[in-house]
Amino acid sequence: MRYSTSLIALILLFTGTGCSQNSLLTRHDYDKSQRNFVRGDANDALLDLPRRAEQGTFINAMESGYLNLIQGKAEIKPLQQQAKVLEDRVRYHVSREAKTFFYLQTPEDYYASEHEVIWLHMLLSWGYSLKGQFENACVEARVAGSLLSLPWSPVGHFDDPTMRLFLASLWTMCGDWREAQVDLRAAWVMDNSLVWAKELASREHPPAHLFAVLGGPGPDPVWSPEHTLNPLRSERKVSFKLRGQKSTLTLNDRTGLLIPNRRSPDAANWYARHVARESELHEVILDSVYGGNAAISGIVATAKITASSSLGLAIGVGGSVLGAAVMYVGARGNSDDIVLAGAGIVGTSLKEGWDISKQGYEESTSELAQRLNPSESYRFVRYLPEYLWMGWSDQALSYPMTLRTPYSYTSIAQPGVVNDGTSVSIAHLPDARESSLDY
Repeated sequence: MRYSTSLIALILLFTGTGCSQNSLLTRHDYDKSQRNFVRGDANDALLDLPRRAEQGTFINAMESGYLNLIQGKAEIKPLQQQAKVLEDRVRYHVSREAKTFFYLQTPEDYYASEHEVIWLHMLLSWGYSLKGQFENACVEARVAGSLLSLPWSPVGHFDDPTMRLFLASLWTMCGDWREAQVDLRAAWVMDNSLVWAKELASREHPPAHLFAVLGGPGPDPVWSPEHTLNPLRSERKVSFKLRGQKSTLTLNDRTGLLIPNRRSPDAANWYARHVARESELHEVILDSVYGGNAAISGIVATAKITASSSLGLAIGVGGSVLGAAVMYVGARGNSDDIVLAGAGIVGTSLKEGWDISKQGYEESTSELAQRLNPSESYRFVRYLPEYLWMGWSDQALSYPMTLRTPYSYTSIAQPGVVNDGTSVSIAHLPDARESSLDY
């Protein structure tokens, strides 16, 4: 079968469109890195972080920065560069429901979500404390706190108890327990089940040892098409599946001394707001881009289905004609064997033709779904925690510390940042099944 000239032109256009998007990473580019990360190997996850594209971008800086920091490496220069470039780029967007979202437009035209913007400054605070630059660390913690506290609007203000708890850890790390108390109380006000945060905030002085263990490998985007009046927009819907198991954490020192700890709420609200904001942001542009892609993809898929169906039909009809002729010859010669051979040709031809048509249909529709599935190329910062555990102790501890859940294990070799008599240690546990990697 031959494609017409116009159809070939459309295919070339479609192919060119796909190539033009290859400069952006897809979820498959993260496959090896993600597998290492879920296994608890942050170093190999960093080494396998895709480097084909997006070097020097916001997403790359955030992901590499996080993977370095959870290993205790204060490699924050890319984060510093992002903060400097993006300092004056905060914008605001008001949805039709009057909920206010703030977002940050990067030079590469990525619109960073609220939680990603805040995490940029929290990662910087963490990194500065690791370097012993406590004044700079407190400055970045204050920026993060301001983004959580400032009343962008009376409705739809973004704040989060888990972020407040981590921010309290960062304040303690940079040496400001009073600010840590403020954020611990704020977490309890937002979620009254966090009574332990309120009790910790009531201490006049920080504990001798504070542990913040970041949990979860980060969510996975899932294609969630809906049936609405706007098929282009509804077919573009993406939701997020959290993969962390929210397990009970066992934290003990070398002698077996157990450190009580508590878990925070998860990050579901971060991504719910992210999805809500995305549905409002640049809808017309996204509709037109997605619509063009859908139209071209549909034409190509239809052409392939038609071609495979025609080829299958030709084989089935041609084989049937040949088989019928053989059967006729056999009947004229009273040869049962020739008649059976002709019938076999007919049956085989029809089956072969059907298989070709079916295979072409399945391959074409599968390819179409992959082309239109937005979760494959969805852009977001993948390496962020989903929740955290906090534990503290005033007793003398014998290192290394052991951290364990049913799915993950790690250790803390020595006290983390020691400031004004308090050590603050931050670690990470993926706390996830390997089967959660669905690529």
